Amino acid sequence: MAWTVILENEEREQIESLDIEYISKILFDPLNNEAFKLAKYLDPYGDTIFNHLQMNHLILDFKKLQELRYDEDIERVIQLAVKCKSEPHTYLVFYGD
Repeated sequence: MAWTVILENEEREQIESLDIEYISKILFDPLNNEAFKLAKYLDPYGDTIFNHLQMNHLILDFKKLQELRYDEDIERVIQLAVKCKSEPHTYLVFYGD
């Protein structure tokens, strides 16, 4: 399950993105799924959009994910989420395969 992760403005213009696709099998493990408040809604085949008001929960979810398996890519997603949180009218978009 891979996503292209992009921080966008309200015109859907790219502000910043990961330079690789983000991959996580942990999010779709039924044993872990309910541990995540928002990340469990990531659609592996479609697009999932989060706004700046949702970033606190999404950041916590990715920090939980980091505890399960540290990965530099998780840290980079968290950094994009922090930027999204600090800027109104921005969105963190996960484009599924």
